Amino acid sequence: MNTTATPTHSATATATCPFGERFGRRLPRGFADEAAGLDWRTLVDTYAPSTDHFHLADLSRRPLGRGITAYEAILATRGASDEPGGFTAHRLTTESCGDLTAMSEMLGRIGARVEIERFHQYEGHRFEGHRFEGSGYGGTGFGGTESWCTILRATCGRRETWALGFGESSAEAAIAALLSAATLLHLR
Repeated sequence: MNTTATPTHSATATATCPFGERFGRRLPRGFADEAAGLDWRTLVDTYAPSTDHFHLADLSRRPLGRGITAYEAILATRGASDEPGGFTAHRLTTESCGDLTAMSEMLGRIGARVEIERFHQYEGHRFEGHRFEGSGYGGTGFGGTESWCTILRATCGRRETWALGFGESSAEAAIAALLSAATLLHLR
């Protein structure tokens, strides 16, 4: 008689996937195939590139009523021809019904249009010992306070990419993923 327990398919999938180990979920269909075999660091470096091209330096919100919010942001950009460390700061304002819509509009104004085709968001857990450099919007880690990951399938014209974003809130993670997508679509 066989007394060895056989792991379920989902347990095996999350145990062998660095994303599954952290968030207890599989990567979305299509992305899982593309990212197969990548370790955590490579996955993050590939799909959540550093914020050295699009960096959200500041974002403020002011409710206007009826579900509309006024947004003001300082978005620093660095193009391929800019010197290392050289940024152009853009002070942008818009009125929108949500953070992601507002940031998408702001990116479009500076020539980095991103269309979101698929949106997935997961709440994670604390993983002490899995600390990475980075912070808030576009960072790759949370210093032991990991909580949210957003995965986007994004396009611009004929270009398309998967992108990751992490944050301590769902809004932070969504904006980080959008900035990752902008970098991958426009600067790589």
